[in-house]
Amino acid sequence: MDYQPILKELEDLTAETFGLWDHNRVGFQWRHYTLNHTLRVRNMCLELGRREGADLTQLAFAATLHDITKRYDGKILTDENGNRVLDENGFWINETLLPNPNKSNIVTELYRENNLRGTVHSISGAFIAKKLLESYGLPDDFNEAVSTIIRAHVKPPRLTPEQYDELYGKVESRILYDADTMDANVGYTAFYRNVHIHSYGAMQRDGFNLSAYVDNLPRWIDTKYSFIDNLLTESGREVGARRQERNKTLYQMLSEEKKHYNLNLKYGLLGVIDYFVSGTEDPNFREQIDYLEQHWIPERKRWLQRESSETEELAQQSINRVVDFCNFMKAECSGKT
Repeated sequence: MDYQPILKELEDLTAETFGLWDHNRVGFQWRHYTLNHTLRVRNMCLELGRREGADLTQLAFAATLHDITKRYDGKILTDENGNRVLDENGFWINETLLPNPNKSNIVTELYRENNLRGTVHSISGAFIAKKLLESYGLPDDFNEAVSTIIRAHVKPPRLTPEQYDELYGKVESRILYDADTMDANVGYTAFYRNVHIHSYGAMQRDGFNLSAYVDNLPRWIDTKYSFIDNLLTESGREVGARRQERNKTLYQMLSEEKKHYNLNLKYGLLGVIDYFVSGTEDPNFREQIDYLEQHWIPERKRWLQRESSETEELAQQSINRVVDFCNFMKAECSGKT
């Protein structure tokens, strides 16, 4: 059976589904983030799957659909004491955000018809994914496998050994968990997310301070070691460790750039962050990286001609760092590093 046309239809359905909500930002998610994250996670799943000897077709479908109901998640509910409300499995309970009442598709219809409101998105997503795959007449064992992989991408805080084996006995489940965790928490893709989370919040208060943001990066980076330690595959831990080292090096470069702050705000990685922050409401990862490569970098190469020889040399080094940054970012998006 040729699965690729079905996979493409489901990718298009996923993108369509994410666009049915009018709201933009909720917590650490925004409209464009969810689709970009989905595609990056799929690429990483396929790369880790090759290394781990996994079923790549199951992984491709599970990764494409793993956040299919994520846009229903609103703010995390709290009790009268300000503590997060948990369900019987220890999951945080979110407010349910409904799509625009004038917009719907098969995903929202299945969600409504099966009374999935209030269900953790990994559970509701697994259910809907199975229904979608069944509608294509795909084999029952394939449908069940994809559903199980999706259900496992959010690890329940309370698991017996038997429940753990049921969820994570499949290497594909462990891979999706690792890819989903890493994309949001480790490496340049996580750095991009952190920039937009931090800057958006800062601008709602008293404005974004670029220098202070750089100074605080080590604290953010240090919180990610536990994520790497808790990844479930050897390949995932190897990739996670490399990404963590890359972020540590990134901080060192940014810290050095502050010694020539104005020059690097114009030509360097400081300028890249400044550009990212210029569009915080609904940033589109792919568009911003493309802009850096197609416009931002070429424009600064032209500016070099107007600089003194001493400044030109420093500025060229700064541009080179940005080129390397973009190359690593694209490599991470492909799942290869």
